[in-house]
Amino acid sequence: MCPSRLAHPDPAPISTIPAPPHSSSILRYADFLDACIALTGRAPAAGAHLSSERRPTLTLRLCPWALPPPDTRAAVDDAFWPLLGYVCGRLAGGRVPLILGLEGVRASIKDLQAFCAAFGTTAAAPLFHICGHTPAADGEPKAAAAGSVLASELDGPILASEPGGSILASEPGEVHLIDLLQLREAFDALDGGGHRPTDEAGSETEPVQLIALGNPHASLGELSALAALTRGRERHRSVRMIVMVGRYVLYLASAEGYVRELERFGATLLSDTCWCMLGEPVVPPTAVTIVTNSAKYAHYAPGLTGRRARFTSLAGCVQAAVDGSVGPSARPGWLASRARTEK
Repeated sequence: MCPSRLAHPDPAPISTIPAPPHSSSILRYADFLDACIALTGRAPAAGAHLSSERRPTLTLRLCPWALPPPDTRAAVDDAFWPLLGYVCGRLAGGRVPLILGLEGVRASIKDLQAFCAAFGTTAAAPLFHICGHTPAADGEPKAAAAGSVLASELDGPILASEPGGSILASEPGEVHLIDLLQLREAFDALDGGGHRPTDEAGSETEPVQLIALGNPHASLGELSALAALTRGRERHRSVRMIVMVGRYVLYLASAEGYVRELERFGATLLSDTCWCMLGEPVVPPTAVTIVTNSAKYAHYAPGLTGRRARFTSLAGCVQAAVDGSVGPSARPGWLASRARTEK
């Protein structure tokens, strides 16, 4: 067993969560084991608590043309990170990946949280490394601290240090390239599976009954953005918008006035639960189509609720709430506009 983090010679944090990892230093456990670790300050000396088990065993390299052009990169919406996490998880399976190609892309904590939730949906790996973003893959060409893994340069070797000695190893041998086509295919799979129902008039515009937000729980920043997107607008009478949020964040959002603004729009904020634990009546019995900005929930919702799920950005969710419908494709512009594919 590992003692508390301060006394453990291997510096990997032993913070735990019984859900998909929300950083590459937070490890997944079954329910109740994490509570036992919190009570005792000890964790099993096994799995990703060991340096050797945190080493990446494959490389996922994002092709440059899978990213929006630099001049429009600031306009990339929040669908990018969960979509990429979903694709990376599919490719990783149970292996710890090193993800390259995002070194010049800014990512907020919320972006990485969305990536992690989607990655944990399709992968069985306990953690991952994103060069330039996660603590053990900072991308700096210098010796690593004990137990860490970093990319010394984009195309260079990986320097892995273990307690008691350093090991210079080549980049994980198996390499998968991620291109724009894979991102589009994953988006279509999440966005209704690519199937577009038509009405009697032949229109592919689809009525929406529920907007499901907060999977993982909405952050204060996300609630601020949502309040700004809904300000001065009116929710369609046939649509419910429900946001899952942690109790403390709900308190902070209320103090900032975001809760009042969202309730004025017609949104409902719920705490102390999760979309993946809920069905009717939170999901309206008459609901047929759910729109969400969560790749995790777009993946699970059809099986959990028996409803059709559509995936889009936060702004797309608000637009669907206002219109009462969603178009044949909710693909964001950055994903739909570039035709270049991998050569």
